[in-house]
Amino acid sequence: MSADGVGALVAALALCVSAWSMLYLANQTKAAAQQTSVAIEQGRMSNSMAAVSANDSVLRSLREVHILLLERPGTREYFYGGKPLPDAGTERETVLTLAELLADVMTSGIHVHQRVPDSESAGPWADYCRHTVENSPVLRHLLRTHPTWWPPLLLLIPDHLLQADDPPHLPAPRRHDAR
Repeated sequence: MSADGVGALVAALALCVSAWSMLYLANQTKAAAQQTSVAIEQGRMSNSMAAVSANDSVLRSLREVHILLLERPGTREYFYGGKPLPDAGTERETVLTLAELLADVMTSGIHVHQRVPDSESAGPWADYCRHTVENSPVLRHLLRTHPTWWPPLLLLIPDHLLQADDPPHLPAPRRHDAR
């Protein structure tokens, strides 16, 4: 075989190897695109599962507070029925403690929905929080008294709901006889 023949053979082999390399590269690119697509879908599913799990955790906490309300007949009205905070006594302390627990759960729900953007229940949760505070003089009192304890909850509440709607509950002054 002459030098021209060997050169043509080498050129033909190089062309075949180059064509095979291009086909192999195209196949690898297609596989990488499919892997990326699958990874994106897995990410979506993971975010969706995280949203469901986080929402379930918040609702579980809310159920625990509702159980406490059920165990104390008449306390639900303080949070959903507009019943004012008792002036003094054990019932006042019980209602304030339940209010703190409920405010904690509502704030936790707000945090969860902020951190999990795929949660479809963020809007309904915010509506629930606004509705509950709107119907609970006890929660409004608590939020006014301790505005730094539940800042995310305060951000959801219109300012007019936090205006004083009940007289301040100060302990009665003690009498000191000067005799």
